[in-house]
Amino acid sequence: MISDLSKQAYKFARELQETLNGTVCQHVRIAAVLRPRSAVGPVFTLGHGLSAANPTQPTAFPLRIDQKKPRSWMNLSFQVRLDDEADFLTVHLSYCGIFTDEALETCLLHWDYEREKDKYTSAHVQVYGTSPALEALNRSNDHKRSLDKLHIPVGGRRFRPCIEDVIEFLITERLAEGREGWEKRVEEGRNRYRRGQLLAAMRRNPDVVEEYLESRGE
Repeated sequence: MISDLSKQAYKFARELQETLNGTVCQHVRIAAVLRPRSAVGPVFTLGHGLSAANPTQPTAFPLRIDQKKPRSWMNLSFQVRLDDEADFLTVHLSYCGIFTDEALETCLLHWDYEREKDKYTSAHVQVYGTSPALEALNRSNDHKRSLDKLHIPVGGRRFRPCIEDVIEFLITERLAEGREGWEKRVEEGRNRYRRGQLLAAMRRNPDVVEEYLESRGE
């Protein structure tokens, strides 16, 4: 089982690396390393700066396509394992944060996915900043929350954003510079991700597939 998992984890890491270096980065290396312990069985962590000596804590990398001083940094982490049938790669946890410094002291926002989360939506984004509207609500609320403590839903387990969505956001909002042709690479990766999610949804919901086929007379 670990052999099948490692092959799929390495493939996913290579795809992430090619996507990042083909759009908003250069020379970023995404490694896949088996975690020492996991309550859910064998798990690989994917990220930058991982090694046998550091199997769990990815390091940040600059968002730049040349030698200019970067304006922003990304910290990216995926924990992947095989699904319950031990056939297909599934993401157990993921994190993607955008920072203005390599030390990761000043965060703009981060996207999170926690598969087994039950206190709030498993896929969410947290934004750092101030909100006069939230401050007004807090004045009459016993449970005061800062903006970065709000878990804003983003599509749930199946339809959450992919790394290509993040890349498109960074480029179109002028938070990072994109390489020539980045649109094509983003669209290819996003289509690959959505196809995989659709196939997973079909496997988990065969009755819906059957209903659709019946509606088409097939």
